[in-house]
Amino acid sequence: MEPLNLMWLEEPVPADNVDAYKAITQETSTPICGGENFYLTYGFTRLLSEAAVDLIMPDLQKCGGLGEGQRIAALANAYYTPFSPHMVGSFLGAMASAHVCAAVPNFHILEWQTLSDTEPKWKEIVTYDKPFIEKGFLVLSDKPGIGVDINVEGLKKYATPGVPFFE
Repeated sequence: MEPLNLMWLEEPVPADNVDAYKAITQETSTPICGGENFYLTYGFTRLLSEAAVDLIMPDLQKCGGLGEGQRIAALANAYYTPFSPHMVGSFLGAMASAHVCAAVPNFHILEWQTLSDTEPKWKEIVTYDKPFIEKGFLVLSDKPGIGVDINVEGLKKYATPGVPFFE
């Protein structure tokens, strides 16, 4: 993979094998990224203390939440390790993740689903007073919270028929 000059190689081995992560990281110049399936700050301790990865990518929707994501980023920062969260959620999830990224010093890059700004569905299920993307960057709102509201009518439009809708 080295001749490809990748930004990183994502999770080349199962998450529970920190020794294999460490061996791969030591044997290649391709940056190794992991952490999508690690949980809570404690779960990242060995990965970081043993320099088993070059970047971490916690999934903020499942690692323990936004506050826990900030704590994970702080731990990684103590080890001079960039923070590049995994993000495969909706625009709502992307904006929540983006706010964490904006609040940590070791933020590197946030994974983005192009569907969030190219498919009408994703714009119809939320309301946002700014463009989603501007000059290649997510635009953060300065409103309280994450600046995104759920559009219930938009959600109902795409709800699965026959499945109860929560109100």
